[in-house]
Amino acid sequence: MRKRTALVGVLAIAVSLTGCARGIDTDDSGSTALVEEFFAHLEAGEATKAAALTTIDFPDEFIDDDFYRASDALPTDARIVETTGYDAGRFTATVEYTFDGADAPGKLELVVYREDGELKITGWRGDTPITIGGIESAATVTVNDQLEYPLAEDGAELQLLPGAYGVSYDDPTGLTKLLGTEDAFTAYVPNLGGDEGQADFSFSPAFTADVEPGLAAAVEGLQAACAAERFVGPSCPAELTGSLPGPLGEAVSAQWFREPGPVFTLVDGEYHATSTFRIRFSDDELPITTVSYTGVLARDPAGAVTFTPEPSSRSVPTAGGDVDEPLG
Repeated sequence: MRKRTALVGVLAIAVSLTGCARGIDTDDSGSTALVEEFFAHLEAGEATKAAALTTIDFPDEFIDDDFYRASDALPTDARIVETTGYDAGRFTATVEYTFDGADAPGKLELVVYREDGELKITGWRGDTPITIGGIESAATVTVNDQLEYPLAEDGAELQLLPGAYGVSYDDPTGLTKLLGTEDAFTAYVPNLGGDEGQADFSFSPAFTADVEPGLAAAVEGLQAACAAERFVGPSCPAELTGSLPGPLGEAVSAQWFREPGPVFTLVDGEYHATSTFRIRFSDDELPITTVSYTGVLARDPAGAVTFTPEPSSRSVPTAGGDVDEPLG
């Protein structure tokens, strides 16, 4: 009789617990509609309205409608291909979309949370700011023909909506260009070509192929002139003239051994180059001396590379001074 009573008690508890259980809220219609509205605004070029659906703090210049509409292309044909979660908790949606002229579709994984009672897009893969600048370059990068960023200045952070942005690179010296791409290109945010978490804003400036040969030819010309000046004239490096007591004899020749380099630096918007050599004379009694030419690189009106030595890197003759007798 006790066993029967115990069994009835267990059944009563089970029925009571079942009656108290609540069903899980599996509604995701609000989050789905929010993601669809976000992409509808992007396709329409309504950057301000799209940004208002997120919790991301966009600087005003990046969500200006005119700026966004100036992009090379805007996301179109967006479709949700996968979702997880519900409106009551964390909701994620994977969205595929296309860009006019792009070879591959874009893909974005967005996260939706309810904040202060309102569903908001809280982020997506690749939503971190993009840094441009902080490198030794005289060039300026312009985004969508509107926002300019001098590369020599401290890195600027770009907080961008998904899009295909027009980027142009301009170096007023004409001495550098971008490696692996044209100086005007489309940057997809996020990247279409692999990791969608990375924005395709990476680029590497480099000197054009004629810069180092042009520099070498200019320095060789200075070295030849220095030899003709018997190694103490205005074409000679200051370290050399400072180490010699006077002009060398006609019979004395020299070999210039190039050290690693050249070294390039940016000074007040100009590229400076330093080429270092060890010079050895045919007269073994003369010391082996390390010397360098430092000067400004530029292009002449015909487009050829020029090199103008700085006064401190070459000998400056004293006006009205007497010429010593050659040594050796």
